[in-house]
Amino acid sequence: MMIRRRDLLASGGSLLAGAALGLFVPKMAGAHEYDVGKIKVEHPWIRAPADGDNKSSFYAFLHNSGDTPDKLVAVKVEKFGKSVIHGDAKNLELETPIVLPPKSKVTAAPGGVYVALLDAKKHLEVGWGLEMTLVFEKAGEVVIDAAIDAPDAKHAHDAEAMERWEKAHNKDTSGPKDTGHEGHKGHEGHEHHHDDKKSGGDN
Repeated sequence: MMIRRRDLLASGGSLLAGAALGLFVPKMAGAHEYDVGKIKVEHPWIRAPADGDNKSSFYAFLHNSGDTPDKLVAVKVEKFGKSVIHGDAKNLELETPIVLPPKSKVTAAPGGVYVALLDAKKHLEVGWGLEMTLVFEKAGEVVIDAAIDAPDAKHAHDAEAMERWEKAHNKDTSGPKDTGHEGHKGHEGHEHHHDDKKSGGDN
């Protein structure tokens, strides 16, 4: 499901629709955080497919506050035909779960571990949100809303990448600095930008 993120935030969380499918309905700990068991998913985002392409990448901060390890073992998203988890930072070609050690935070970011989203079925609009289901080995399933950022974004809410995308697609950029980012309003904390900038690569 494509979600217009400004509407989602205004309503306080339309993701409750996931309950009808028997999925765990997340407690939204913050504007863009989701809890399931001992796992917290923070600032989930994806790169929109580049023009003419049909694949994307999913990133997020994954916190495990428990005393035992857990794993991200699957990602379900109806707008893509397949998802592949690349959870080994030393060999990103491998298809393997993302391991979450006890009392730890694992960052899925460009240049590091990530989830490849393949065979996009429909166009994804930059600035909107995409409903996804993350499946953890022990904590279970949680429905999230991932921000859709520009194809060359280096981190979540990359303003420079968004500006490039807007210009390339003849979007109106004459308004205030954050025009076109209404769907991103309300996200506290930007320290992750520095973490992600340290990572290179284009996966």
